Amino acid sequence: MIAKLFKLNSYVSLTVTGLLLSLVAYNYSNLTITWLSFQEKSLNFLLILATLIITIRAIGRVFQFVRIDTSSKYYMLMYPLILLTFPVESVDLRLLLCPAFFFSGWSFFRQYIENKNSISSKRSMVLLFDSVLLVSLSSILFVEHLLLLLFLIAGLVFSKKSINLKELGVFIIIPILLFFATYNIFLLFDINGLFFSSFSSLKILSFSNQFNLSFIYHSPALLYIFFLFIISLLILFRKKASYDVQTLDYDGLFYFGTVLSVIAFVNPQSGLELHYLSLPLTYYIYHLFLWKKGGYFANFILISLIINVLLFTFVLN
Repeated sequence: MIAKLFKLNSYVSLTVTGLLLSLVAYNYSNLTITWLSFQEKSLNFLLILATLIITIRAIGRVFQFVRIDTSSKYYMLMYPLILLTFPVESVDLRLLLCPAFFFSGWSFFRQYIENKNSISSKRSMVLLFDSVLLVSLSSILFVEHLLLLLFLIAGLVFSKKSINLKELGVFIIIPILLFFATYNIFLLFDINGLFFSSFSSLKILSFSNQFNLSFIYHSPALLYIFFLFIISLLILFRKKASYDVQTLDYDGLFYFGTVLSVIAFVNPQSGLELHYLSLPLTYYIYHLFLWKKGGYFANFILISLIINVLLFTFVLN
């Protein structure tokens, strides 16, 4: 029944997704918020909720432009349930905004790769421009996010799409112009201190010399998500897909491994940095539904996710 409910967009499925995202935003708004916060918790709640909505819309765009059976909208339930398994202890809004920008940029990039040969060169350049601009926006908050452009460049280089100088120029000119314009605007209003920071400046985080993934098995709810993720990888490697789709899938796995490795060196962890993994976790776990397309199996996966959240996040926590 749950699978049928999220088979297509409906008022009920949209309402359930909205309520779950609201629950996540409410939980976060009651935690200690750094960098930018309002005295009124309701404003913090609305800001967090808006960021989560932007993120799930970006995830929806990713599913829209991949050559797999994405007629169902299971991700609308999966994404908020995955977020509820994250053991978040404090909130830095930049750790929510940056993934939202990057995932939005990645969604435009996947559309660009998918449709480049079937649309006009002007339209393809607009898509590439949008993707680079959105990823560059995240680097205004943390300058290290400029490195995220490398994942776009890798996806473009290893795809079968031809590359010209204009496309390469976008990766250079857009970040430079954006940095120059925003820095001078923020300097004019004397708010530049809030931007162009480094991860090392985060008060809630520090980096250690020890690789530590204990946060996964210390949280049974999160451990189950990673278990489903590993199972989905076995299906992914057996999936027959076009060369470009496989290239972007492997590029996404490289991103996942890189981010997870960085998180493993963070001590202590706020839990919010796991939002950088929310898109790949949702995307790859979705491949479980492609293995067995029957409604019974889909219901089993979705119900197990719900029980996992209810049991380990609310009842036994």
